[in-house]
Amino acid sequence: MERVRAFLEAKAPGSVTQYLLPASLPLMLDDPAEFLPPELGEGDVIIAIHLHPDLLLEIPHAVKGKGAAALIAPIEHPDWIRPGLQRQVTQACEQAGLECAFPKPFCSLEPVTPVISRFCESYRVGRPQLRLAWENGIITAAEVVRGSPCGCTEYLASQLVGKGGDEDLVRVASTAHHAYPCLAAMAPDPELGGETIMHRSVDLVRAAVRAELAERRP
Repeated sequence: MERVRAFLEAKAPGSVTQYLLPASLPLMLDDPAEFLPPELGEGDVIIAIHLHPDLLLEIPHAVKGKGAAALIAPIEHPDWIRPGLQRQVTQACEQAGLECAFPKPFCSLEPVTPVISRFCESYRVGRPQLRLAWENGIITAAEVVRGSPCGCTEYLASQLVGKGGDEDLVRVASTAHHAYPCLAAMAPDPELGGETIMHRSVDLVRAAVRAELAERRP
């Protein structure tokens, strides 16, 4: 995803390398390793976005013993990573000594393991968290402590600046989210009780605004 790459590069304390893999592949791959770049695994964190299932499952084996310490495979559509595949990849990561996470959507990523926590802090990525500054009842600045790697949280934070404490700021944030091209799908997800992944993304930013208002509202 080009927007994710651009966002991470803008925040990068180090380098970000992108690999583009073939979009059209057979249903089953005889040798998945041949499609993976040989230098994959030299970085600390691998982000695998919408990969062929066989390629995703091959990654832990391909990078074992290299520099990689974590695999993040975000789920923006219900069809991307089924529960069975997630269990298989998790087991392969454990055997390879990799931390792993399957955030649904990407902006729900939680900093719960050491390497992924450092990633979230360094790139300000993960479950949205805001810090608002107020003056005379008006928001003068909105800092994104953590947010979506597509840039949506930063956009909606900018829409809060200049708003007053007497306004419905949760509604302002929701409207800003709908105005931004979120990467999450609108297809119903059975694992979310039929809710869509995009709606979950909206709920996350609403919760972030509510949490900050509860702490800092004048």
